[in-house]
Order: sequence, then structure tokens, then C-alpha cells
Amino acid sequence: MTTHAKLSASGSHRWLACPGSVEAESKVPQGKSSPAAQEGTCAHELADLVLSEGGNCFDWEGKQLIENNAYTVEREMCEYIQQYVDYVKSFSGVHHYEQRVDFSDWVPEGFGTSDAIIIDGDTIRVIDLKYGKGIRVDSENNPQGLLYALGAYS
Repeated sequence: MTTHAKLSASGSHRWLACPGSVEAESKVPQGKSSPAAQEGTCAHELADLVLSEGGNCFDWEGKQLIENNAYTVEREMCEYIQQYVDYVKSFSGVHHYEQRVDFSDWVPEGFGTSDAIIIDGDTIRVIDLKYGKGIRVDSENNPQGLLYALGAYS
């Protein structure tokens, strides 16, 4: 099971706007993962596999992945994730995938896992895969990305 920070980067859009949500969320029992969450986890694992081990997403079409084997990789996922993989690979520099970052200098006990961090000279790129459907997430001034960038910087 993955450890999550109380003040996580992925939840920062919520706790920055409503600090009381941290306490309220702590009282909600953790249930079984939803099918949408399982699909998103599968998409992230597919991206990490292809970025770390090579090949392309279509090599996994119709197969179950190693860690998240409750979901079978479908063509639509391959098409979407391959675009992400190609984008990440388009940048030169030192690539880090699924990198745990610590931003506790700014947020108490703050840490998270960044999908891709690329360091090229004095430039740090933080690239976060978004696979959810129906909820738009902007990259400009995105608190999750900004916290990951602080963690990569430190």
C-alpha cells in the first residue's frame, strides 16, 4: 500500500482552498478503489513501464499489467498514454520517473510522487500525467505541480 501525506500535493487544490478539509477527510473510512481509480492507476503504471523499460504502449494492449492486474490495457489508453510518453521523451536532460519528492521545507510532512522530472542544466521540468475524464486540470499555477517542483528543487 502506498503511503500518502496528510497534506499531499495531489490534494493541495483542496486543502489550500479549504484547510478544514484535511480534518474532515481524515474521518472518512478508506474504501475499495473505484473502477475509475483502478483505470488511472493502470494508466500511470503503463506510462512508467514504457518510459523506464522502453517499447511503446501498444506492446501492452489487451494485457494486464504487473502491479495493477485488475485492469486490462485498452487501445484508447494506449493512444493517450503514448502521447504522454512521446512528450516526456522529447526533452533532453536527466529523466526521473515516479520520483518521490519531499517538499516538507514548505509544507509540514509534505511529500509526493512526481510522474516525471527532467533536469537539464538549470531547468527543472515537472510533468504530471492526468488521465481522469471530465475534470479539467490546468497546468498553469497548478499547486500539485508547484509542490512537486519545490520537492525536485530541494
